[in-house]
Amino acid sequence: MVINRSETHMQITANNIKEAIYKDFPKKYKAFGDFIDSGEIWDLCVGALDDTKLINNIIFCNDVHNIPPVNTFLKARGAAKMRDLAELEKRSIGAFWGFVFKYVFGYRHQKSVAARVNTVKTATYFYDVADTVEVIPS
Repeated sequence: MVINRSETHMQITANNIKEAIYKDFPKKYKAFGDFIDSGEIWDLCVGALDDTKLINNIIFCNDVHNIPPVNTFLKARGAAKMRDLAELEKRSIGAFWGFVFKYVFGYRHQKSVAARVNTVKTATYFYDVADTVEVIPS
């Protein structure tokens, strides 16, 4: 995996993120190991990684406005038009973004806040990261 780092800036590609997810997500989030390649919701999450404008906006909203990645992701993917999510789907989306922010980007702390997007009631934003993070095209 190739990640470009300067003193305070990390650049990473969507492919790097996906490699980390496929390799380590089932180890870190054992209860959600079956989420990988599970269908529509998985495809939306992984697809968001390929959209560099969206993923960088998700990072910006998290870092500057303390808006959880799950909120921004669901709103950007048309949560108002999306069917109500099952409990396992909501938790799986949270685990996906938690893995990306904590284990790929390196955020050290998190805080749960009210979400109110689709049927999601709470979500987590992340803070205390060593480097600013930018996702660049693969």
